Amino acid sequence: MNRKYLVDTTTHEYLCVALKKGQDWVDNNQKSLKSFMDSRPDKNKEDFKLISGEFNDNSFYEKWIRNGTNFVFQY
Repeated sequence: MNRKYLVDTTTHEYLCVALKKGQDWVDNNQKSLKSFMDSRPDKNKEDFKLISGEFNDNSFYEKWIRNGTNFVFQY
């Protein structure tokens, strides 16, 4: 299954924000999105940004979890 994520590379936290079901994207974790965004420690810095991306479960694991991201905010 493909998922869309927001990743904070400073804290290594991530949030799955959408799931692909067939050809359509379905919102996910929208109740947690505001608190996730508000809790970013560097959000007021001028160069602050989050990484977003679309991954299937295996490629997300390989890119982020295996390579040092070890905190699951909400899946």
